[in-house]
Amino acid sequence: MSKRRTWLATAWVVAGLWMASSANTWADEVFPVSPQVQHRVDFWIKAFTIYGRQHVIIHDTDHLNVVYDVIDLGDTTLSKRTRWSRVEATRQEVRAALKKLSLLSEPVDTLKLNQRERQVYRLWAFRSNPKKFATAEKNIHLQAGVNQLFLKGLKRSGRYLDTMMTVFRQHGLPEDLCYLPHVESAFNYRAYSKLGAAGIWQFTRSTGRIYMKIDYAIDERFDPYLATEAAAKLMRHNHSELQNWALAITAYNHGKGGMLRAKKQLNTDDLGTIIEYYNGRAFGFASKNFYAEFLAARHVAKNYHQYFPDVEMETPVAYTTFEVPSYITFDALVKKFKLDRDVVAELNPSLRRPILKSARRIPKGFKLRLPAMPEFDPQTLYAQLPAAEKYDTQITDRYYRVEQGDNLGTIARQFGTTVETLMDLNDISNPRRLRAGQLLELPIPASSAATTATKPAPTATASAPHPAADKPAVAQVTPRDTVTATAMAAVATADTSLLNLARAQAGNGKTIYGPVQKEQKNGNGFGDWLFEVNFEAPASNTVIVQPEETIGHLAEWLGTSAQRLRDLNRIGSGENIQLGDKLTVDFSRVTAAEFHRRRLEFHRSIQEDFFSNYRIDSTRTYIIKSGDSIWYLCNRVVSAPVWLLQRLNKNQDLLKLRPGQELQLPAVTPITESSVLNQETS
Repeated sequence: MSKRRTWLATAWVVAGLWMASSANTWADEVFPVSPQVQHRVDFWIKAFTIYGRQHVIIHDTDHLNVVYDVIDLGDTTLSKRTRWSRVEATRQEVRAALKKLSLLSEPVDTLKLNQRERQVYRLWAFRSNPKKFATAEKNIHLQAGVNQLFLKGLKRSGRYLDTMMTVFRQHGLPEDLCYLPHVESAFNYRAYSKLGAAGIWQFTRSTGRIYMKIDYAIDERFDPYLATEAAAKLMRHNHSELQNWALAITAYNHGKGGMLRAKKQLNTDDLGTIIEYYNGRAFGFASKNFYAEFLAARHVAKNYHQYFPDVEMETPVAYTTFEVPSYITFDALVKKFKLDRDVVAELNPSLRRPILKSARRIPKGFKLRLPAMPEFDPQTLYAQLPAAEKYDTQITDRYYRVEQGDNLGTIARQFGTTVETLMDLNDISNPRRLRAGQLLELPIPASSAATTATKPAPTATASAPHPAADKPAVAQVTPRDTVTATAMAAVATADTSLLNLARAQAGNGKTIYGPVQKEQKNGNGFGDWLFEVNFEAPASNTVIVQPEETIGHLAEWLGTSAQRLRDLNRIGSGENIQLGDKLTVDFSRVTAAEFHRRRLEFHRSIQEDFFSNYRIDSTRTYIIKSGDSIWYLCNRVVSAPVWLLQRLNKNQDLLKLRPGQELQLPAVTPITESSVLNQETS
């Protein structure tokens, strides 16, 4: 064993002895830790503080105290393939040792074992189960260290923790719950997971919409303060249902419904027992370790000087709040207020790209954060804005379908705009790559401003309508909420990280749908992507459920209540709709075209967020095995959203997989710091 590997192994053992000597320093009556959870806490403290991204920890999935080796990949003089071959060789060495030991009868003559076999045998001395080695052979797991990411989160937490703790205290909750973002996002408010969870608190759309405004223009999940309010409400609800903080915190990852089922099935509220015996489909490595990671992060954050000496915390940003009296474009506001666009965008992370590009207006009643500056009076400046720049309504989209022979210059002249504006609105990097049938989003014309402008709004402010205002504060959160993100038609562009999507066109009552093509380029030369919309505008009162859609989403787009939709389809209050379900809908409050426009806009926002954070480097062929499902593939095999697998396998029914069937699976690579702390290496 090299000196470097000897140091790594020694560090692990010494840290373990120190943890054992202070086993209860991070546990108390509010957040208890059982022996079944303790070894997990110890593991994550080491992963958070000792080991970085260059370290690969080879360990047992169920017994995290069993660490076979720690491989250092930091030698950059070797190729990535060579370095990773060391990891794979060690994994196979451990697997061979476990297989041999599983065939031996006790007592084992250790003198006849090689060095690795003796090490593995001693690691499992605490277990008497005769099948322990055979079981362990299937449970070898790789985990990357995350100390650099944890340190970043520790620094960033200084900007938010005091405010967060105040919010949680106001809700009657333990303020230490505010250490949970260390696990979820490393306090990165722009964090976005492959499966669609967003923000510091990593809300999915289906859960987040219960407490926050989430649409194409506004996504409050990215606002650290608004998301903290939502997290407090969700935590309070989970605890009221489960009456146990270990289960309530685990439910934040696994879903309240899943933890209630586990509790009922095993007739216990002891998390250690549930981890050991519950076999829920979605109750995997992340869910089993979530509470332990929280305890570990809480301990490290409370004692950070022991682990990260001389760290300097970021400080809270000073700002003033201005409640916008009417609809207004971002461009008009920052110009009149003489503010830096990037500064205002940074202070208001819930504003999505359409608002920042003035393709949508800042909503009336929106509480805009502005830089705190001496003698800066937003009310006075707003009053000086021309009446023509204040609106009562939101911008309505316009689209043009590209015809044979069109180019951006002719289209720009036809609609009184510029080539640069069209390229910016539609994320076009190459103006020569237009295709017949492509939809181009058009800017709102200047003449429209005059016809829709209103007299100056009064200075008295009004509250912005909130889509969740008439929704119950209690909603069932299931594992399905945490496993998929979606969009229905897309083309990935790694260069611009944004998409264009076929949309409904407002105007003469005609609705246009069609494919959009964009080119994705990256270092691996992955080619063009052309995906077609795989659901059409409803021709009748029946729709087919697409990934990520919930009863609540469909009801919102229909302008009706979730209960009305449940009644129409005889769906019980405890039931959830599934991908591929056929539902009867009611178009008495909105037209089918408007429903379809809202629906496509929802899926477009999901894809834009995804490709702002990830790229597709390559694909590989996967042979379906018995028992495989789309859920299993997306969560356990490739960690990718359902819609992406649909795009790659357009002519296959992913809901009816059969053994031997070939599917194309993507290699998804982050292009931003979007990974959560418990990102697995394998």
